[in-house]
Amino acid sequence: MVHAQRCSVSGLYQCSLSLVRFSGAIEAAFGLTREVMVFYSPYADLQIRELEAARSAIGKLKRDVTPDIVFVWSPDPRARQKLDDWSRGGFLAIPLASIDDTDPVSLVSLLRDYIYARDLFYESTPVRGDRFFGRRQLMQALRDDVSNQRVAGLFGLRKAGKTSVLTQLADDISTENRVVVLRDLESLPSPPDDPIPSLIKDLRFDLIEVLKNRNLNHRPLSQLRGDADISDFRRAMQSVLRTLEKSGVSIVLLLDEIEYLTPSDRIDISEGDMTSVSQFLGALRSLVQENRNFTFILSGLTSAIVENGRLFGRPNPLFSWAKTHFLAPFDRHEADELATSVGGRMGIQIEPAALESFFEATGGHAFLYRSLASAAVQQLPVDVFQRRISRPDVLRTIDDWKRSVAGNINEMMNYVRRYYPIEAIMLELLIDAPEDFSSLANENPLELQHLLSLGLVVKDGHEYQAATVLGLL
Repeated sequence: MVHAQRCSVSGLYQCSLSLVRFSGAIEAAFGLTREVMVFYSPYADLQIRELEAARSAIGKLKRDVTPDIVFVWSPDPRARQKLDDWSRGGFLAIPLASIDDTDPVSLVSLLRDYIYARDLFYESTPVRGDRFFGRRQLMQALRDDVSNQRVAGLFGLRKAGKTSVLTQLADDISTENRVVVLRDLESLPSPPDDPIPSLIKDLRFDLIEVLKNRNLNHRPLSQLRGDADISDFRRAMQSVLRTLEKSGVSIVLLLDEIEYLTPSDRIDISEGDMTSVSQFLGALRSLVQENRNFTFILSGLTSAIVENGRLFGRPNPLFSWAKTHFLAPFDRHEADELATSVGGRMGIQIEPAALESFFEATGGHAFLYRSLASAAVQQLPVDVFQRRISRPDVLRTIDDWKRSVAGNINEMMNYVRRYYPIEAIMLELLIDAPEDFSSLANENPLELQHLLSLGLVVKDGHEYQAATVLGLL
């Protein structure tokens, strides 16, 4: 034991917590590299607020504490059932009362039952914090964009990790003097219905909520009518921003799934009848230009929203103005870091040859890499003291894994055909007649750059090759 204290949460003063370190052998076997919290509750009926108090204490202690594991001792006979039910979102609560004090192996068995049962590679929601890996240069570039009030667009393949980047960025840049609103546009109506009225309502609600929580001025937004149009929204935002500037407070909007404003398979995004989209983006641009405390970032599948000269029959307000970033696959170093770090937290050692196999099979695509690693973990035994993934382990998994992700790959390529139609034709040519690809690429330099930036095509000297992900089709 390296630290102990009483619980400071009202009503839980009889509870206490301590921080412990395990032996080197146990830490190595189960990936425990930091102090671990043990939470003691004397109450016969364990409540979820006790677990929440323990979780909150981990974040408040100014020590290097394991962020996603807590051991809980409680006399409640249903403690194990409750803690198993409450452990979610990557946070693991392990019941200690079931340990046999006379059996030195019982603690190892308990750790094996819980830590080995986790699959931290599998993620169905955006990752953040210590679950977010790589993207250092991109994250720094986006933080610089925000600091310098540059509007930016982040684009990438489906399930490449765009929402995770935005979520982590929101955490990174949110401060006492910077209000960040992350809004997913997937729920907006699709053409021929106009998405902008719904978007204005959503942003108005989000902004009012976050400003109210910080006791900041939100009255102009609160006074907007339910049928407020783009001009009404812009004027209300202008008033709010000018008031906030006096207090040194800025607002950053992060708009995700931006393709729902530009569904190219439903409408001609250059000349189609949806002028409200370009008008809304023009209003956001004017707010950036007229206020030193506002900017926004767009994210989605298609870069047309910042690269097309015209947008729905009007000059595109973001053309040659917004900065473009593409989310490429992990490079080898980033992929290795993800695998070894996540594997270590499950007590799994991954051999260098296995890391190479993971990368060769997936090309570093975030979703594919995690899913293959997850499939390999599922094949490991749990009744051993130390687990290891070797190259043969990965190779035995690949065929079944390819079948399991076939639908995801097809969906990914369908989105490429939908939002990058010329690029899709170029990819087909590269696969079917690679000797003719260079001449077509020279005629379409922007589209070629898209394929390279998205990680669908790799340049080898003066030649171009289809990326690994295309071999999974």
